[in-house]
Formats: sequence, C-alpha cells, structure tokens
Amino acid sequence: MKNLNLYYKIGISAGVVQRALKVTLVVGIILNLINQGEVLIQLDFASINLTKFFLTFLVPYSVTTYTAVALKLEFQIGTKATVDADLVCKGCGERIHVKENEVIPESHICGVNTHWKLV
Repeated sequence: MKNLNLYYKIGISAGVVQRALKVTLVVGIILNLINQGEVLIQLDFASINLTKFFLTFLVPYSVTTYTAVALKLEFQIGTKATVDADLVCKGCGERIHVKENEVIPESHICGVNTHWKLV
C-alpha cells in the first residue's frame, strides 16, 4: 500500500500529467481519425461511438502515465531520486533510504553492479 501512494504521487505530478496530455492529444486524434474518420469529418455527431471516442484518448494517456511512472521508479546509481524511497539492492540485499533529489549511491558490496528496487 505504501508503494501505491508513491505511484499515485508520481502519476499526478505536473510533468507526468502534462506529458501524458500532449501525447494523448496527438495520438488520440490520429487514432480517432483512423477508427471513426468518416463520421468525424462529416461532423455526424449522432453516429459517433462515444465509448470508442473516449477510450481512444484514455488508452494513450494510461500508457504514457504508466511508462513515466515506471521510468521515475528506476533507481539507477548516479542519478537523482525523484521521490523519497526505501531501496534494497537486488544483488546483495543492502538497504538504504534516499531522499528526493539525492544522488543514488552504489551499494557498498555490489559497487557499479548495484541494481536498486523499492522495498
């Protein structure tokens, strides 16, 4: 449950939402034109399938948000943490806590081969 709050916090952050909206607008319009182009071009609003119309925008928004959250939760050594987090090294099991904007260190045991994951 603790990590769910972290995912949510990142997912609603301004940068993630702005990027997702931009991608959604472009991809959603293109996909709607592909799927319902004749109806949209003729402005035949009575024939538009509203479920398809809105899902065509929802899917790229969801995919973009998921991808952004997943990337922000990759704790690579030498990069800055995007959020406060408790991490464990996949190789040796060392545990650390990093604060937002703190540079993520190497594990004392694994060194450059460190691969952190959320606890």
